[in-house]
Amino acid sequence: MPSREDKPHPDEIACLYEISKAIHSTLDLRKSLYKVLSLLSEQLGMKRGSIALLNPETAEIHIDVAHGISRAEKTRGRYRLGEGITGRVIESGRPIAVPEIGDEPLFLDRTGSRSRADKSKISFICVPIKDGRRVVGALSA
Repeated sequence: MPSREDKPHPDEIACLYEISKAIHSTLDLRKSLYKVLSLLSEQLGMKRGSIALLNPETAEIHIDVAHGISRAEKTRGRYRLGEGITGRVIESGRPIAVPEIGDEPLFLDRTGSRSRADKSKISFICVPIKDGRRVVGALSA
C-alpha cells in the first residue's frame, strides 16, 4: 500500500491543471512553455527551469525556454544526444531524478547557473517532452 507521502499534494494537482490550461490556451508554443515554467515557479517554488529542444537534423539539443537563468546561461545550454542528464533523457525517453546534483557526475551544469550554489542541497529532475512516441525535448527543473 502506498504511503501518504506517495500521494499527490493538492497543490501539485492544481498546478498540473493550470499547466494543462496553459498548454491549451494558445497556439503560440513558446508562450505556452514560458507559462508552464512560470507556473512551476509560482506554485511549486521552482527556482530554475528550462525546456530544451532537439534539432532532429543536427542531433543537437539547446535550451529554448528558461526561467531563473540569464540569457548568457541559456545560450551555454547545449548538449548532444546522450550527453549529461538532458541528453540522456532525450535519447532514452525516460525521466531522471537526482536527489543531490553534487553527487551526480552526469549533472554537467553546462549553463553555469549553479556554479556558486551548495550542490548538496539542490535536487534536479528532467523529463522528456514527447510528440506521440517521438522525444522532441526535455523539461528540467
